[in-house]
Amino acid sequence: MNRVGVPAVAAAAAVALAAGMTTPAAAQPVRSAAAGPAASGPSAEVAHQLTLITGDRVSVDAEGRVVGFRPAKGRAGIPVRKEIRDGRTLVIPADAQRLIASGKLDRRLFDITELNRPENRRAQQHDLRLIVSYRGAQSARAKAEVRDAGATRIGRSLTSLNAQSVATPKADAADLWQALTSEQAGSEQRTTAAGVDRVWLDGKRKATLDRSVAQIGTQAAWSAGYTGKGVKIAVLDTGVDGTHPDLVGKVAAAKNFTSSPNLRDRIGHGTHVASIAAGSGAKSGGKFKGVAPDATLLAGKVLGDDGFGDDSGILAGMEWAVAQGADIVNLSLGG
Repeated sequence: MNRVGVPAVAAAAAVALAAGMTTPAAAQPVRSAAAGPAASGPSAEVAHQLTLITGDRVSVDAEGRVVGFRPAKGRAGIPVRKEIRDGRTLVIPADAQRLIASGKLDRRLFDITELNRPENRRAQQHDLRLIVSYRGAQSARAKAEVRDAGATRIGRSLTSLNAQSVATPKADAADLWQALTSEQAGSEQRTTAAGVDRVWLDGKRKATLDRSVAQIGTQAAWSAGYTGKGVKIAVLDTGVDGTHPDLVGKVAAAKNFTSSPNLRDRIGHGTHVASIAAGSGAKSGGKFKGVAPDATLLAGKVLGDDGFGDDSGILAGMEWAVAQGADIVNLSLGG
């Protein structure tokens, strides 16, 4: 992302954030600045600008500290506060507070620490990427209104959740906010629009490693006859190399849920996990068998060739695994 200088942030709508948090759960209001740069000190320099689902923009420095805030058009009168919770910085407009507290809005949408992660900045460089779920008789209308919010694009459909992933240009974020929420009579708070159930950040996840087969007492399970025969294990990961000697003939189905061009496991993590789950141990003469060497594998590539994947792709992979008859779904990933 290009570096944004302080002068670019010092527009008419810019405001300065209060600084000097002293307690883990402290909260401080944003105070208005009639003029001058939106910065927490004379030496503060903006490294990145992050766009909230409300359309408001938060400026952070190279250390990830909040140094400025610019409300979206028409939102200058809405109070905003900055909080520190468990070492994470949140910037929360007043009209979103009740939606967050009720679980209707994902807190990560206002978690500056999360949004400023390099992988999330890359993924959301041009668009806000969300997962929206719907409910009730107004679902179809709500989906249409979300689709028509600015230049919003609809991505994956997640049928088990009655949800879809959406990507909205940052410039249209305020329009999307209006489509997803509605005013609550007699209150500064908003509620989800008719037909909208919940809204999540379509965040990024990454591969994580596992531990040794021997640590979980597999020998005793094998001795009792539990070898995984007749069981389908879906490995949702970076892909699975079905040509590996330990995995030959074990992958019953495979599908790619990433933007990477093919199913190939270029990182090796998914192959590693699949061999822990159901490797035959052929290459090592049986020394390094998996937990369930007689199980069948389903290989869902939900993490791309860079090791990262979208929440919506992971959810779509889970739905696919269920449709394929998976008894177990393994996700050795996190974020």
